[in-house]
Amino acid sequence: MKKVLEDLPLHTYAFLPSEKAERAVVFFHGYGADGRDLFSLSPVLAGFFPQTAFYFPDAPERTGVFGGYQWFPLDDYDPLMLSDPERGEKYLNSLMPFAERTRAITDSYIEAILKYTKIPAHKLILCGFSQGGLMAIYTSLRFAQKLAGTIGLSSVAVMFDGQVFSKDRIVSRLPVTLIHGNADNVVPLTVFERHKKNLTDAGLVVNHFIVPGLMHGIDETALKHLIDAITSYFSVE
Repeated sequence: MKKVLEDLPLHTYAFLPSEKAERAVVFFHGYGADGRDLFSLSPVLAGFFPQTAFYFPDAPERTGVFGGYQWFPLDDYDPLMLSDPERGEKYLNSLMPFAERTRAITDSYIEAILKYTKIPAHKLILCGFSQGGLMAIYTSLRFAQKLAGTIGLSSVAVMFDGQVFSKDRIVSRLPVTLIHGNADNVVPLTVFERHKKNLTDAGLVVNHFIVPGLMHGIDETALKHLIDAITSYFSVE
């Protein structure tokens, strides 16, 4: 059942089961989109995961670029720059203060979902696409309660910049899944490789999948990896 929720910290599109939900999956959309962008996945996902509630919030800020929303500004964003090791790392590090600022909102949103649904944290998965992937994974690692797992699709990398975030500031060591297309022209594959190394070096369990021919999006193969990841996280509740 589709529902629009106004009584949460962020305007939210929800796909709810007919019976009481026993689990929840939250999706953070990419830059310039809104919650409806990923909501299209919900009928498919609901077929695999009955008694699961799916939540798709709008990010907190409007952006004039695409008419949608952003988790934080992406000034001077350049995919070609991200392919350069030195310049790319510098730019990705520069995003972490913005991610930390926004985490106050994403933290309160997840807390509100847990309170709203009365679902325990270990039965909630946090996913995100692109910029939303960064916010999903970063929020999960800093969240006070350990979630079931977190998934980044075409995700911008979480960086251990030594100022905003470092390995000793990880609060919840939950499993991470990264899914990325090898033809991504918005978040280059070099960002995926950097992200995977960052998280693995921090001692986290990282499942990672490269989707052949996929640009910046979610195709059938990426969706299958997403479903497999959700299945694995919920199977160890």
